[in-house]
Amino acid sequence: MSFIFNEQNNKKIEELTKRYPKKKAMILPILWLAQKQEGYVSNEAIKEISKIVEMPYMHIYSVATFYTMYRLEKSDKPIIEVCRTLSCELNGSEEIKKYLDNKYSDKYKIIEVECMGACSGAPMCTLEGKYIENLTTTKIDEVLNGK
Repeated sequence: MSFIFNEQNNKKIEELTKRYPKKKAMILPILWLAQKQEGYVSNEAIKEISKIVEMPYMHIYSVATFYTMYRLEKSDKPIIEVCRTLSCELNGSEEIKKYLDNKYSDKYKIIEVECMGACSGAPMCTLEGKYIENLTTTKIDEVLNGK
C-alpha cells in the first residue's frame, strides 16, 4: 500500500518548498505532517518523503529514527510522552513515568522522549500531543480521569 499526502498537507508541503531553499531542510516538518496524517510515520510515508526531498530512503529513515518525537509504529492506544531530560528528571519525571506505567499502561502507550522545550513546567508530558506541565500524580489522575 502506498502513502499519499492529503490535499491539506500537499498545500503545506508547497508552502515549505517556498520557505526552505534546500529540500533537505524540509525533512523534519514533512515527517511531522506524515505523522499527524497517519498517527505515525510509515515506511510508505518515508518513501514518499524521500521522493519529495530527493534524498535516499535510508537518509529519511535515519532522521526519523534519530528523533524520539517520531513514531514508526501505529499505536492502538492513545499516547502519553514523558520527558526524560534534565529539568524534568530533576523534578520527578522518573516517578511520574513509573506511576503512569503502573496505573495507566493498560489504557495508554507510555513513551519516554527527549526534551520537548517546556522546562519551566517540569516535569511534563504530552497526551495525544497536548502539553501537560507541572505534573503530580494527582494532576495525572485528574487529567486522565476527566475531572
